[in-house]
Amino acid sequence: MGFFRKLFATAPRVSPLDEARKLVDRFTTATIQGVDTEDIGRYPTKQRKVMAFHFGAIDYLARERELDETQTLALFVMFLDKYFNMPVSETGSISERLQGFRDNPEERRFLEAGIDVFRRWHEQDERRAPLELGEMLQH
Repeated sequence: MGFFRKLFATAPRVSPLDEARKLVDRFTTATIQGVDTEDIGRYPTKQRKVMAFHFGAIDYLARERELDETQTLALFVMFLDKYFNMPVSETGSISERLQGFRDNPEERRFLEAGIDVFRRWHEQDERRAPLELGEMLQH
């Protein structure tokens, strides 16, 4: 009986949020290859640009996967916690941070680039597209 159960068992369903988190992790790994992480750690302005870039990717993916606003924000908080070592208690007001990405012209440029680069990487299989973040940070 155990043999048939294993043979015909369905794989556990992965939530859309978990799928999105895994994609964001893979994308972030690809973007980090072209970035001086120590440089980002020293300059808060560059940190915000990197965050805006990745939020653009997260926002695009959230729309594609039909995540609601709470799930989208949760995905961004997971990103901040993992890659910037920011526990939720230190992320400040996420809505204020996101509004800054939209209001600040330079951060908005990174947000929009994150959307474009993620789309090309994810849908068109442009494996080198994530390296554009490093190029953008140098200018």
